[in-house]
Amino acid sequence: MAIGRTISRRTVLVAGAFLALASQVPLAAAQEEPFVVGVVGSMTGVSASFDRSVVDGVSASIQYWNDNGGFNGRPVTLQILDDESQPATAVTVYRRLTDDPAVNVVIAASPASSLIAIKSVADEFGVPTAGSATAEALANPPARYFFRTLPSSDDYMIAMMNWVAEQGYQSIATLNPTDVTGQREAQVVRELAADLGIQVVAQESYNPTDTNFTAQLVNIRNARPDFFYDGAIGASTVQIFRQIQQLNLTMPLALHSATFNEGFYNGIGGAELAEGVFTPIERGGLGGDTEGLSAELYQAASTILGAPATNLNTAGFDTGLIVMAAVNASDGTREGILAAMEGLTDLQTIGGLVNYSPESRAGKDYRSIAMGQLVDGEFVFAQ
Repeated sequence: MAIGRTISRRTVLVAGAFLALASQVPLAAAQEEPFVVGVVGSMTGVSASFDRSVVDGVSASIQYWNDNGGFNGRPVTLQILDDESQPATAVTVYRRLTDDPAVNVVIAASPASSLIAIKSVADEFGVPTAGSATAEALANPPARYFFRTLPSSDDYMIAMMNWVAEQGYQSIATLNPTDVTGQREAQVVRELAADLGIQVVAQESYNPTDTNFTAQLVNIRNARPDFFYDGAIGASTVQIFRQIQQLNLTMPLALHSATFNEGFYNGIGGAELAEGVFTPIERGGLGGDTEGLSAELYQAASTILGAPATNLNTAGFDTGLIVMAAVNASDGTREGILAAMEGLTDLQTIGGLVNYSPESRAGKDYRSIAMGQLVDGEFVFAQ
């Protein structure tokens, strides 16, 4: 009987130890399992020339996140899917990400047209999504699961027009694509110009598939504005800028902030040919002139990227910071991340403060925008 009791006790002890060890293995594995952030981005197609820089910024933010402990000690990884610069493809790959139970948050780093398409299905798919574009329609009306991370295109125009008025310019001309964002910019310029006492002497449009813009630019030249805003983005930017030079449009010129990337500089023959050009830009794109935590974050992004972060890089980096803050304040589930995103208040990013609420998905506002000027290949605050 004694021997039987001894064997039974030993068996229980060994079995207990085995069970305890077995229970620790899944726990350790779970702790080390990466937290996956899904990304939709235009890695190919007409928008890739600028969108890759945004995705590079997102990737840098993930390294920054991991360098600062990841999510509760778990490494964070990206699952990047290419939308091929097509809104329909963006929705398709977005669905693939949201169907993956390992993906509880998505960064949508695509042009506005693709993000508007994603926003339209975000509530159906039920995954918190941070979209890095400026279209007003991305935040108004709000979708429960979609959060815009950049100021609206309205905010860029507000900052630019206020600066134009401060400089004493009396007239302005604009050139915009025929898409929703481009025509919204033109409308806001008209409305603000009326309030500021500035005359709009020409407003020209082009189709994004156009390759010749001579007629529009000749009209602008003949209107003789004090200031010219070229709101072109994507594949058209190089050709329009070349034709501006060929037609000798010498008035002060501002370009859309998304214009400035390596593809644009190479296409026009070097950044020095755009010396002195203005742009309404997120303060993150003026990182060398920022101060405090914003400057520290800019330096961190630049160090990870291995070069000074561009405004497109910082747009992606800031979007990653927003997701990092929400995920770290949550339990990592979709609903937990959603609640944490809604609670973000005055979150400091490179470009400015971010605020959300159950009623608002706007993120940054006009206070995040300043007028920049390209000087020696870098943007500084325009004087």
